[in-house]
Amino acid sequence: MATFRKRGKGWEYRIRYVDPITGKKSEKSEGGFSTRADAEYAASEKLIDVRDGVIIKRSNISFNDFADLWFENYKTTIKETSLRSRKGNLNTLKKALGNLKLKSLTYNLYQKKINELSKIYKRNTLVSINQIGQMIARKAVKDGYFKSNPIADTKIPHYDNEQERIEYWEPVSIQIFQNFLIEDINKKRKKGNEYLNLERERELALFYLLLYGGLRIGEACALSINDYYPLTKEIDISKTLGSPLSNQTKNSYKIYPPKTKSAYRTVPLPEIAYKQLEIWIAKRKEYTALFPLVYHESQYLFCKKDGSPLTPRDVRSKFNVIVQKLNLPKITLHGLRHTYTALQIQAGIDPKSLQLLLGHANVKTTLDIYSHITKDKQKTNIDKFNQMLNNLNGGAKVGQEQKSQKQKE
Repeated sequence: MATFRKRGKGWEYRIRYVDPITGKKSEKSEGGFSTRADAEYAASEKLIDVRDGVIIKRSNISFNDFADLWFENYKTTIKETSLRSRKGNLNTLKKALGNLKLKSLTYNLYQKKINELSKIYKRNTLVSINQIGQMIARKAVKDGYFKSNPIADTKIPHYDNEQERIEYWEPVSIQIFQNFLIEDINKKRKKGNEYLNLERERELALFYLLLYGGLRIGEACALSINDYYPLTKEIDISKTLGSPLSNQTKNSYKIYPPKTKSAYRTVPLPEIAYKQLEIWIAKRKEYTALFPLVYHESQYLFCKKDGSPLTPRDVRSKFNVIVQKLNLPKITLHGLRHTYTALQIQAGIDPKSLQLLLGHANVKTTLDIYSHITKDKQKTNIDKFNQMLNNLNGGAKVGQEQKSQKQKE
């Protein structure tokens, strides 16, 4: 129901309605219209909002408070291992939007914030942050705060090639890394520290699975002894080791199902990887026997002194120290998986076969990595081609000069 009256030089409408959220009777008024017709039109728009379930007198709830309410329900729908990253992305978005009222969320404001965040975060991280923002906005529409998603058309800013570049090692870096690990195994140590040589055997086997098997670090750390098939030289991937906590404390790690259904797979290992793995398996009992007071029987392939598994945090710390010490190009442990991808591409593998080996749920993920790496290879190839042409031109130039000299003689 709507009523109209003239106030001063303008017109005002007042409508009465039942709030679609509370079910209680409420009313809304607005003035300042030049004519009664303008007031009637505005009132009809508000009545349509009521019919469509849109809250007319919108709450002053902040974006951050609404986002927290949304997350309480959302977190029950995702894997525990995904909580940490999702929560981190949510906090980034909340910090960017500050004390913004939910009702003040607009396309221009949100796009500006996304553009600002693109200067700080890599593209994949920004995509994840925006995914969180879109889910919150859709929930706000569902709850009646908006007629439609105000940020639906948000665009991820362009990243130049250097920012989007996938990190992996070239063969020379791989060789330096391997040589160091092998030398460290054979290093003479003080009496009582001989166990360190066995731990280096363990770490070399694990790094080879990342580098020459393309395993994710959580998948490698979760492996049990029986996951290696000695007859076929294959590794069975059926679980992952992860932590839902940001500090990733030792006791927070648990065994979870793989990232996706496609992550369940059997990976064939090249000779360099399975030989080192078999060396470690043979020496594992020797290693655990050194610590009878603390060791508890376990089936973890890459176990520590007490039988608990090496964690991604343990391996990451060791890896970063080695990379820094050798002054190698800085990559993450996941960069070793990309290095495996680059080696497979160099060997001539097709994208579909590579997808199966990597356990990607979507071939698009494989193709994105494939295209990035092949672009890098194209640049390397053209550099080599240029060098070859320079050598040819240099040789031709010398030949021409010698011919000219003979003619003069």
